[in-house]
Amino acid sequence: MRKNYLTKSDPLKKINGIGAYNLNEILIGFILFSLPVSIKLNSICLILFFGYNLYLRIWKRNFSGLKYFSLGMVIYIIQFVAFLISDDVNEATKKLILFSSFPILAILLPKSEIKVGIVFKYLFYGLLIILGHAVLRSTYDIIFYDVRFDYGRGPDLLLKYTPHHAYLSIYTLSSILTVSYLLGKSKIRNYHIIFLPILYLTLFLLPSRMALIMGFSIVPIFMFIFFKDKYEPKKMIIIISFSLLVLSIIGFTIDFTRDKILYTIYEILDVSTQEKPFYGISRRELIWKSCIGLIKETPFLGYGIGDIQNILNAQYIKNGFLEIKDMNCHNQYLQNILQYGLFLSTIFLIKILHIITQLYKKKEILLLSIWLIILSFCFTESIFNRQWGVVFFAVTLNLSLYRIYFNKIKLQKNIN
Repeated sequence: MRKNYLTKSDPLKKINGIGAYNLNEILIGFILFSLPVSIKLNSICLILFFGYNLYLRIWKRNFSGLKYFSLGMVIYIIQFVAFLISDDVNEATKKLILFSSFPILAILLPKSEIKVGIVFKYLFYGLLIILGHAVLRSTYDIIFYDVRFDYGRGPDLLLKYTPHHAYLSIYTLSSILTVSYLLGKSKIRNYHIIFLPILYLTLFLLPSRMALIMGFSIVPIFMFIFFKDKYEPKKMIIIISFSLLVLSIIGFTIDFTRDKILYTIYEILDVSTQEKPFYGISRRELIWKSCIGLIKETPFLGYGIGDIQNILNAQYIKNGFLEIKDMNCHNQYLQNILQYGLFLSTIFLIKILHIITQLYKKKEILLLSIWLIILSFCFTESIFNRQWGVVFFAVTLNLSLYRIYFNKIKLQKNIN
């Protein structure tokens, strides 16, 4: 008979309130909460999570269920292989440390069911704090430091105190979906609905065009799915459509937002104009041409994780694209191929698509919606370049694996 290690003297019993709540759920929640607030705090939260789960596995001698989280370890091994073929050891080491969140989160030992909506609610709270901080700090700069608040400077002032706009867009979209999901399930109080228009209008202030595309496509569809069981479907279609129409009209009253869309159309249609304050499409076109040229030279081996920016810069100079020097691929799919090679990158993508298929079969709709946001932004951003993206991806991945294999993990834990 297995010895019961949870005694009255067990410190974890006191910490956990005798099973009153799931400490892992809280720790993962704080990882997401700290992500937009502070990278240093986020690193501390990752260490606490790893230490707690490592202690549980060693102290309870419970190593069951690790195989279900092995994809995180596989991703880290791919990163390590790319580290070995890199010439720039210092840069490669930084990237290897950055990807340590995958094995850290792969040691997850669920003590009870982790509620995904509750975990992502922490991200929502962290986002509110950083947006509130950004508004207060930018207002302070305008009043006391006479910082100009003119065309285009409004978003710049806010973004000075927030994560990079691409990651902030991902967090904002994920928070809109999370709050909608929890409201539809009656898991949070109804007053949280007032934050939905605020977050939606935030998308118009961000430079990301992908954020607006997601706001007009993914968000309305999943909001309807989340609310349809709580409210009458036909009324929900009218309410959601009318609300988004009103918010869009308000959003497009901002000159910055209108011009962002207008000049994007100019770039796509190649319309000449004297003023061109936004260069997203044309610059990405130059970047992607350079990336594809490099991929053709070594399609299967890759260049490693440490040398990629130097190699890109050399290609930019060779092609005469000096204005985009020091810019990354702005496409995670292309960057993966450049770093790991076509073979490993294809396997990586196939595994992620398999996970998404499994989530769809198990009706894990919130995770599915967040994956669609992540994969969409991978077309226009290299989200693995910074901790904001790597940690968010790793958390979403391991929570997805947990939800897919929850019943098997629970059964195996009970047998042990």
